Amino acid sequence: MNRRQYLARAGAAGSSVGALAGLAGCLDDLSGSSGGDEGDAGTDDGAGSRAGVRAIDRAAGRLNDAAKALDELEGLENPDAVEFDPEPPRTAIAEARDHLETAESELGEDRRADIATLRSYADALEGLVAVTATVTDDAIADDIDTVTTAIESEGDIETASETVDDRSAEIAAAHERWDEANTTIRDLDGDRLGDLTGVDPADLEAGAAALGDTVSSLETLAAAYDATLDLEAGYGALERGREHSDDREFEAARTAFETAESTFSASQRRLENGLADAPEGLASHFETAECQNRRLAAAAAAFAAAATAASNGNPLAAKEHRSEGEAELESVGNCS
Repeated sequence: MNRRQYLARAGAAGSSVGALAGLAGCLDDLSGSSGGDEGDAGTDDGAGSRAGVRAIDRAAGRLNDAAKALDELEGLENPDAVEFDPEPPRTAIAEARDHLETAESELGEDRRADIATLRSYADALEGLVAVTATVTDDAIADDIDTVTTAIESEGDIETASETVDDRSAEIAAAHERWDEANTTIRDLDGDRLGDLTGVDPADLEAGAAALGDTVSSLETLAAAYDATLDLEAGYGALERGREHSDDREFEAARTAFETAESTFSASQRRLENGLADAPEGLASHFETAECQNRRLAAAAAAFAAAATAASNGNPLAAKEHRSEGEAELESVGNCS
């Protein structure tokens, strides 16, 4: 199965299980049977048992409707372009939980494991919906543009840093939610889930893994930007070094520039490594950020060399290195 074919089997099961649930209801009405749960009396005439069985079937159907909403997404490789409305699947999950409450009140202990499995399925889907809503938020692209512009134009770095901080926290929370959902999926009773819903947990895991790739890539990108814009070690250190140079405090300048160079180089390596696993739609953001950090690192290294030369009483070498640094800094604007 293509890991990018998000929850495909789960979506296909949605229609079949919904049909089976309807069929089960019709058979119950015709036969007066308990829908396969004859061991639980429910009420004297079996109506409670039939209501409980219907509730389980309906819960399974609504949960598969939620899975199908995820399955119908296309292009998670390009999350910027995905339009996702989380409300329909959230409504389906909420209705499924209501049905499970009914089932629990109507059925006996022999169906508790079925109810627990469906509740875990609901928990997993609820987490996947929340994460999908985060990674497909089109405001992420706007934030990336804001940060990129600030770096390229030496603009409002402080505001850009705050933007990254806010978005990083949101993405980190989404990654944590994904971890919880993925763990829930792995812990599901596969045979029982298959009997109840027609869903193979292996396919559910594959779909979740595709989503996990996207949220992990966004987290890597946000972390790199966070370091780049850091007002102490990243861009802030670069600016501090330039101020020290202007004040002819060359040793302090060299230290600040070396800190900045180390930070930018670390971000560049992080982006290079992350690019290999980044979804296609995020690749250009990784490439731009990698280019920016590479050139910022080169600029910081040149400025550090200029400060060292100036400290050693070699103004000509200092001027040459400073010119190299300014050229590298100017070239950052050509990365996007």
